[in-house]
Amino acid sequence: MKEKWKLYRKIKFVITIIIISGVIIHLFLVYSAAKSLETKEVKIIGIYPISLDEYEVKFTLTLYNPKNTEIEVDHISYNVYIENEFVGYGEKPHFIIKHGTHNYTFLFSFSILNLSSATKSLILAGESIDIKIKGDVIIPAKFLGIFTWRYIKLPYETEEKLKIG
Repeated sequence: MKEKWKLYRKIKFVITIIIISGVIIHLFLVYSAAKSLETKEVKIIGIYPISLDEYEVKFTLTLYNPKNTEIEVDHISYNVYIENEFVGYGEKPHFIIKHGTHNYTFLFSFSILNLSSATKSLILAGESIDIKIKGDVIIPAKFLGIFTWRYIKLPYETEEKLKIG
């Protein structure tokens, strides 16, 4: 009988080690895939008038996932600055990035009413204006796909001088 219990304990110990190893390996693979995500390009396409006091900034973000593992993104956030004045922020929540290169296009609308008079006059005169976009891609590293134990932050930034239209 004692031999049977010894064998039972050994089997239980081996199964426990296998399960723990599997969880650790899975966690490492997910974390490695999330850390390998790259920002290939951030490009401001343009700034366009919507109405007399409303404008829209259009930009693209190109992300590259070199791993065959799909990466779950919690959100992509961005802050928009015109002539170094903060005009607002936005985000794209919850989506999956599959293997390969993917482009994401963002549209951000803002009103010029809250901008300084110098910046307003540049915009209304159709002059070239400095546009800066700063943001983060936030990726949750999940334990067993359920519990988020850490967030991985991939920052990006671009700045361009563009004419309206």
